[in-house]
Amino acid sequence: MHNHISHKYSQALISEVVNQVKNHNRLLSEVAKNYGISSRTVYQWVKSSTEPSELKKSEITNQIASLQLQINSLNNLLQMMA
Repeated sequence: MHNHISHKYSQALISEVVNQVKNHNRLLSEVAKNYGISSRTVYQWVKSSTEPSELKKSEITNQIASLQLQINSLNNLLQMMA
């Protein structure tokens, strides 16, 4: 989604801009103006930094499935012990 952005701006700059908005409670429009970047671009960076990527979503789903199996296994063990 934002691959075309990374060619134009360095990852360090994107991280710094997102950090200014998220961790320093600065207005998105103010940060955009200071860095000479459009507010829309800054908004997209901030938005994409807060959403888990598809890869992360699948990792989270896999972890949940694994934990559910562990819970079932432990429950079975407890029932055998009781």
